[in-house]
Amino acid sequence: MNSLRQWWSLPVDYGWNVAYARSQQALHVTRILIGILCFVYAAAAVIALAIPGLGDSGPGQWALWSTIVTILPLGVAWLIGGWPSWRMSIAFVLYADIVLAAVLLTVDEPSEMLPMVALFTVMGSYVVGFHGPKVFTAYLFAFVTVAVLYASAMVDDPAQRLRTTLYLVMLILVMFSAPLICHSFLMLLRRDATGAFYDPLTGMQNRRGFDAAIGNLDRRPGTDAVVTAVVIDIDNFKAVNDRFGHEHGDTAIRLTASRILDVFPAPAVTVRLGGEEFAVVCLGGLDSVIERSEQLRIRLCDATDRSPLTASIGVAHAVVEARGVEAGIDELLGRADKAMYRAKRLGGDRVAQCSDPVPTSPADER
Repeated sequence: MNSLRQWWSLPVDYGWNVAYARSQQALHVTRILIGILCFVYAAAAVIALAIPGLGDSGPGQWALWSTIVTILPLGVAWLIGGWPSWRMSIAFVLYADIVLAAVLLTVDEPSEMLPMVALFTVMGSYVVGFHGPKVFTAYLFAFVTVAVLYASAMVDDPAQRLRTTLYLVMLILVMFSAPLICHSFLMLLRRDATGAFYDPLTGMQNRRGFDAAIGNLDRRPGTDAVVTAVVIDIDNFKAVNDRFGHEHGDTAIRLTASRILDVFPAPAVTVRLGGEEFAVVCLGGLDSVIERSEQLRIRLCDATDRSPLTASIGVAHAVVEARGVEAGIDELLGRADKAMYRAKRLGGDRVAQCSDPVPTSPADER
């Protein structure tokens, strides 16, 4: 029970999972495969409609036709669209499980449909890869479907009760035991792996995690985007350590990280670059980011804190090309870093905007 509780309470960062898959060049292939599987599901529904006696009932035909009509555009969206947000991903899981449960429960011949419940395992594989234990509650549809079909098959075909029970045992092994074991194992590995991507003091991403997350910015795939970078450096942090001790210095670093995350929540990408230096990369207009940077500067200098902090903040923005996101953002961070040092030279406790000209893309130069 203790192991089960630990598994259930494991934290899951959907954005990190997506970013990691993208950094390993696996996200595009996964998206294409999911799109293809949507078309395979539609083909299976068409075949079921053509089988005499299988989809003759009114509810069964309605469920099969609904599957065909809705899953075809969904497959196209997976093939040509970007990776879904967390909410859209959850909606996809619920849609797939509800539609599959509706088809299996309304189509005739429950004894023939019972083995088909194993199709829930396909969506279970998706949940294993990108979501946490709590999303397995969507398997409620699988539990209900198995129970209803098993009961119906036992009543309608009493001569085959032993075979029906064998189907049930096999389904429990395939649908529930295997995904749960795989998911718990992957979650434990992922928990250890995240130590390489997150700063243990603040919980923010470190530079390696930041590089992996950059490709997960919520932008349209294949298009250029206006990106703004912010570099934050605490002023005179050595004096804080010298006066209050390193333990309090760690507390101040954690507090700074918390306030940065409050002002720049996801989908902004945040990172602790090292020491007392942080960075943020986000989409959006320059004016909005400068306004939030000023809010952060004011929040850091809170008179109620034991050691109120000030920070030098540099801001830069540019149009980043879709084909060179990482290189473009590295250059953008360099410009924001220059602006931060300019704020320090002016006395700190201020927000400075990069005055360098925005680099032009090769297309602009032509």
